[in-house]
Amino acid sequence: MNKRTRRILIAGGGFGGISAALALEKEKKPNMEIMLVSDKPHFEYKPALYRVVTGRSPLEVCIPISEILGKKNIAFAVDEIKSIDPLKKVVKCVSGADYQFDYLVLALGSETAYFDIPGLKNFSFGFKSISEAMRLKKHLHDLFVECKNRKGSIDEKISLLQVVVVGAGPSGVELTGELVVFMKRLAQEYGVDQSLISVDLIEAAPRILPAVSERVSRKVAHRLRHIGVNIFTNRSMTKEEMEQISVRGMTVKTETVVWTAGVEPNRLYKSIGGFSFDEKGRVVVDEFLRAKRFENIFIVGDGAATVNSGMAQTAIYDGYAVTENILRLMRNKPPETYRPKKAYYALPVGPGWAATSLGFITFYGSIGWLMRRFADFRYFLSILPFQKAVTVFRRGKNLCDTCGICQPETGGPVKNNPIL
Repeated sequence: MNKRTRRILIAGGGFGGISAALALEKEKKPNMEIMLVSDKPHFEYKPALYRVVTGRSPLEVCIPISEILGKKNIAFAVDEIKSIDPLKKVVKCVSGADYQFDYLVLALGSETAYFDIPGLKNFSFGFKSISEAMRLKKHLHDLFVECKNRKGSIDEKISLLQVVVVGAGPSGVELTGELVVFMKRLAQEYGVDQSLISVDLIEAAPRILPAVSERVSRKVAHRLRHIGVNIFTNRSMTKEEMEQISVRGMTVKTETVVWTAGVEPNRLYKSIGGFSFDEKGRVVVDEFLRAKRFENIFIVGDGAATVNSGMAQTAIYDGYAVTENILRLMRNKPPETYRPKKAYYALPVGPGWAATSLGFITFYGSIGWLMRRFADFRYFLSILPFQKAVTVFRRGKNLCDTCGICQPETGGPVKNNPIL
């Protein structure tokens, strides 16, 4: 191995960035420096975001990166990346700090895509971060307080407690399955008639969960309807307004729209000169997960144009794959071809029920739910010491209204403003 010290810079503290950092540190050599830069001091376990919205502790989702890294020999900086110069091999941050690199792993994740629908970003709730989840939870509590105190007509109260979730992919399905149960519990707590509650799931495709098999989609839809979710398919969004959402063929009055219908790679990717992109805005990579034309820049997770990109398990696997190739390059060996890992899924649909697929077999109900919770615990074990992993996992069983680590961002959907 070349004895010159090489700096490996990892940009992003999500699934891909964390897995790459830990895997590199495990194989760390004396002539290797590892640095992780993230715009947040914490890692967000996004598969459990839906649990935060419905009253569970955000401490299950929000894990300080310092706890994950512990005493490992990984430099860590909380900073927002402003620009990346791949030719000069430097990352510039908002703080004014510049970070040089020999190898760069970009694990910047994705953000909500609004598809240029007028007003949607300002008048809907996103569902991509813990701050958005906590803001939505607070909003739901506020709605029930307002409904309890409102002296208006029944129609006004029905409109107040109508929640529309747009997008019936995994996030939308998981959220609506928990929301309908959570809102019924809130109705009991606030003394509000449960019949006023309506949770609607809207999907542009002919069926929910279009990426999974028709059989699984049908069973999950049956479960959702059984617990009280209204499903509307073949409905494409045309515009969004403050008090009503217009969908081709119907108009629904509501004060709560949750948008889960699309994501796009982090916008920072588009600002990097020399990158190529596919039709989804993802970075075109070679067979080794390197950005085309750049032999020292690797793309992992949501930003890479690969099979199953956008899934947490893919980002984790990508992190391991680029680690192996960086180590091979440092030994002056050729990198190995990236072979996408077969994806599996575990879809919770309300408390105690999930559809979990392992290859050709899908488990439903309580067994599927236990398997999903086991997958959560197994991941915590992979990034934390045993006792801390147990503590984080158990936090998900607790009800909690506040989080001392992460506080909701200010702002959110704006009420009583016309769409310009």
